[in-house]
Amino acid sequence: MFKFIIPLTLLALFILPTTTSGQENLTEKGGFVLNASEEHSFLFVLSNQAKDLQELRTGITKYMWKFHPNDKLKITQIQVDGELQEVPLILISGFADKSKAMEFYNGLKANRPDFMQMGMTKDYYPLSKSNYEKVVRAKSLNGYKPFFQQNYL
Repeated sequence: MFKFIIPLTLLALFILPTTTSGQENLTEKGGFVLNASEEHSFLFVLSNQAKDLQELRTGITKYMWKFHPNDKLKITQIQVDGELQEVPLILISGFADKSKAMEFYNGLKANRPDFMQMGMTKDYYPLSKSNYEKVVRAKSLNGYKPFFQQNYL
């Protein structure tokens, strides 16, 4: 039994530094991972204007009814502590994968609905379920915008 422990320990020493440096690179980038086949959501990061929240939510709902009537999308207002505590967020869930979420993103760019032209949204992104969970756990969107630009656009 001891014969196997020493070689495995040595093997772990060779593997561990590579894994650790890889993890540091991942952490520097926010720890986000591209998984195109995973279920996706769409996150609207709003300006700090709570008074416009209901109007924006109504605008997004009308947009979904008009351009995505059969997609079974769900709109939810969420609140996250930490850095995002004062930032209103709206989450659209129900996209099967990255390509469906990107269709929604590209549709927003092409159709320019009223709520997009009124300056109520600061940013908006599709994100996978696991990346959304990382944002919520970290209570921050730090690093997601560059990740999105590199991996989605």
